[in-house]
Amino acid sequence: MTYFALIPFLPLLASIILLLGGHRWRENGHLIGIPAIGLSFGLSVAAFIEVLINGPFTLSLYRLFESGSLTIDLTLFVDQLTVLLLLLVTGVSGVVHVYSSRYMIGESRYNRFFAVIALFTFSMILLVMSGNLLMLLISWEVMGICSYLLISHAAERPSACRAATKAFLVNAVADIGLSFGIILTFLTFGTLDIPTILAQAEGMQSNTINILGWMGLDFHINPLTLIPFFLFMGAMGKSAQIPFHVWLPLAMEAPTPVSALIHAATMVNAGPFLLVRLSPLIILSPSAMTFITIIGIATAIFAGVVSLTQSDIKKILAYSTISQIGFMIMACGLGAFAIAIFHLLAHGCYKAFFFLSTGNALRSVEPGHQHGNHEHHVHEGMGILYGGALLLALIPPFVLFSGSYEYLWGITGFVTATIGFKIIALITVFVASQYLFKGVTSLFVQDPKTYWPASEEHSLERQPIRPKIFNGSILTGLFLVTIIFGWLLTLFWSWFADFLAPVLNFPGVVAFGENKMENGFPFWLVISLGVAVAGWIYAYSKHIRLQHQVSTKNKRSSFLYVFFWNQGYFDQIYDAYLVTPTIRLAHWLWKTIDVRVIDKSVYFIANYSVYFARSLWRIVDIRWLERTVGQLLGPFNTDGQLKQEMQFSTLQHQVLVIIFWLVALTGLLYYLI
Repeated sequence: MTYFALIPFLPLLASIILLLGGHRWRENGHLIGIPAIGLSFGLSVAAFIEVLINGPFTLSLYRLFESGSLTIDLTLFVDQLTVLLLLLVTGVSGVVHVYSSRYMIGESRYNRFFAVIALFTFSMILLVMSGNLLMLLISWEVMGICSYLLISHAAERPSACRAATKAFLVNAVADIGLSFGIILTFLTFGTLDIPTILAQAEGMQSNTINILGWMGLDFHINPLTLIPFFLFMGAMGKSAQIPFHVWLPLAMEAPTPVSALIHAATMVNAGPFLLVRLSPLIILSPSAMTFITIIGIATAIFAGVVSLTQSDIKKILAYSTISQIGFMIMACGLGAFAIAIFHLLAHGCYKAFFFLSTGNALRSVEPGHQHGNHEHHVHEGMGILYGGALLLALIPPFVLFSGSYEYLWGITGFVTATIGFKIIALITVFVASQYLFKGVTSLFVQDPKTYWPASEEHSLERQPIRPKIFNGSILTGLFLVTIIFGWLLTLFWSWFADFLAPVLNFPGVVAFGENKMENGFPFWLVISLGVAVAGWIYAYSKHIRLQHQVSTKNKRSSFLYVFFWNQGYFDQIYDAYLVTPTIRLAHWLWKTIDVRVIDKSVYFIANYSVYFARSLWRIVDIRWLERTVGQLLGPFNTDGQLKQEMQFSTLQHQVLVIIFWLVALTGLLYYLI
């Protein structure tokens, strides 16, 4: 199974070849990158099959470092979680490589771009396959460097350079916490090997360390309480969680393929993966779990509202990503690690499609692609439309409260996950029913603008648009498709839960298999159906009110809209209270400490040294050393010509001076030692 080590090293090899080749590859860099990523994807599929049949395995490749009790091996750890992330990373990266081969045509940095995204892919693959925390940290930092290079790809644009700098600095600050977490983990467990740490985690709950022992003080803490906080700080930076979220919207300065890679397969997914990978350690700190949940909820709600106020399609997608990652973080905080990974995989697939198709979508709605503009009114069949919206609103309760999906939330046995699922599912049902009602009414009732080819202008001008939802054949087909799709989802969720169970079977909580959904009267399904109907009634009443009165915005709603449109003023607050004071402090330190203290001290030492050297030269060199040398050479200078030719700058004279001072300094050093 050693050949599975090629999964990360093939993209690394492609990156090295492209970097060494330089401009000699011209615009053929994709011929190196695409096959390398394609082979990595094929090997990832083989690794998935291997884990599915024979279970997890470890590859020990090389011993990097050994000093005392610290031993660091280049180890690749492949389990159920690893292979799922490998399929996502290599699959999306392969699509991005193929897409970029035509998207980046004409770029002056064509080969450099493919070299960096190959290195970016390598760092994420190595992250998910890392068997020890040092390798994880190295790949974590390489990913940050690659993000800087890719965001600043168009280096001629100042905005791209500023965005890359902000992304690098924000992640660098957050990575300080990750580094402290890894150091504290080594001090606690005495190893950096991830499987060993996870196996020993439960037995270390009573251990304490004296963090002020180096100062001679006594202050003991439980490291398992602090380690999750530090590790989560690094996850907050990479996954753009509040307050480290400000870099991701600006990262849209990168080319579209890079945005797809960052949002779908790498970078932002590193945070949830880290929490799930170290979940046996994270769950031992209830305070950290609570903090993770709060940050995830705050980020999901804030970013979701901000995305509704933006007009730039890329910023909408960026804040949508932040919101979705917030939901994943929240799921980890509640203990629903399986649903976090399921959400991560689903989000990665559809967000990659969204970003790669954004360019085509924007081009399709350009003025040159639109033909005609005719309004079509629907005045009849309103009851049928509203009834259809109600039927659609009743679908989410059946999906969310199906036994296997609810079981996917409760696979770890945490009570918080079960309660969180009930609350989130009911909120989702209520909001979805409103969106479905608004979608139907805005599409077929509120005078949508429909564009028709010029040849169909007269034939379609007076024909109303009516959805033929209640046609018998269509209803039968939809019913069968819904049943088949629901059955397939149920099978997939059950398989997914069983597949991840060995990774998430934590000791100390309800054992896997003991938290099955109860049989009998479907109480929560009935409640969710009632919530769906309530959401539909609320949307219907609001729609009726808007038809009879003019909507007016009060000052409070206007203030909230402006607040979220400006993204909560996070950037302005950072500039006013962090960036500007830091620059002013740096300027004061340079002017006061550097120029007035350090520079003057150096000048004083230099001037004093020169003065002291001149004094010694006059006393020792001219008066004593010259006289001594003259006496030694006197008998050999019978005609007096040698004495006249001898000058202070002669080579012999300088050699004697050097020998004298070397002997003097050697004697002084010997005396002091």
